[in-house]
Amino acid sequence: MNASDTKLMKALRGQPTDGVPFWEVWFGMTALAERLLNENSVLSPQSSVLRPAERVKDHDEFGRPTKSIEGAVRLARIMGWEHLSIWTPGHSPGAKTGTTSDGASRYVQGGKVPLEELYARPDPDLTEAAEYLEQAKTVAREEGMATIAYVPWCFHAANTALGLENLAYLLYDDPQYIDALFEWIEEGTRRAIREVILPLGVDIVLFDGDCAYKNGLMVNPDLFRRLVFDRTAKTVAPLKDAGILYTFHSDGKVDDLLPVLIELGFSGFHGVESAANDLEDIKQRFGREITLIGNMDIVFLTHASVEQVRTETEKMLATGMRAGRYIAACNTSPLDYIPFENYMAMVDVIKSYG
Repeated sequence: MNASDTKLMKALRGQPTDGVPFWEVWFGMTALAERLLNENSVLSPQSSVLRPAERVKDHDEFGRPTKSIEGAVRLARIMGWEHLSIWTPGHSPGAKTGTTSDGASRYVQGGKVPLEELYARPDPDLTEAAEYLEQAKTVAREEGMATIAYVPWCFHAANTALGLENLAYLLYDDPQYIDALFEWIEEGTRRAIREVILPLGVDIVLFDGDCAYKNGLMVNPDLFRRLVFDRTAKTVAPLKDAGILYTFHSDGKVDDLLPVLIELGFSGFHGVESAANDLEDIKQRFGREITLIGNMDIVFLTHASVEQVRTETEKMLATGMRAGRYIAACNTSPLDYIPFENYMAMVDVIKSYG
């Protein structure tokens, strides 16, 4: 099967699919991945590159449960995914995380980084990302899977580095600095697109773009548009010209975000956080113009029973798959505090639905 014939690609193009596409955009269940790979050393003979399962010993900053492409393919086959993914580095001012009292990881407010310091930094070495992506592309072609490149985006990268409070003050006190910072970040992403993504013919690009809370965008919608629209349009223009599908991730309420993404030509949006959005409402208002990805709440998965998970998954799919343009996923990264049996119950319903 050609990558363009996968349910994933068809859904992003707005075409009918013969089942539910499944793209876990962020996946951090490394212990579950290890368990599944160790238990599934023999898979479908359709693969010419898969070897007997080896123990998964590590994961990378992207959240891939294994750095081995063969392991990633094996896990994808088990889960019903139709893609291989790679993080493509760009410009980042740097973000710090800390651990809360309940053990959760959270971004920690940083501060203003002088532009001179940012400009003096060497561009990230794209060699490793290009080599991995080229290998992934080769394997993906053999396996009939799509390749997805993940890239940074200006608002999220700046906000996680500065902290929203510092970002807000700087928008008032030094808007020229914020404009320069946003542009520097986007220039890094444009370089990755120009030097890695376009030459290798990646199928899909995902912009990591958190920019909303549960009550709406993190800044005024008019200000948001001024900050991101033109520079994002410049970034995605080569992708649009090359026919590469580009998608976007954000948590939070998306009423004011989706119209911007649709105008910019994004094919898909991941998140649709159930604590902030009603999937049926979002589907009715925006689902004809952009493919919706996600909506399963990871907190619900953590505390629900297996039967409750199955019922809620069926409800989500019934709503999302109505009239197409839907891809199943959690709204954010599932982690190993989710009971394995709960997550796999969701996977089972997705595989068998319809």
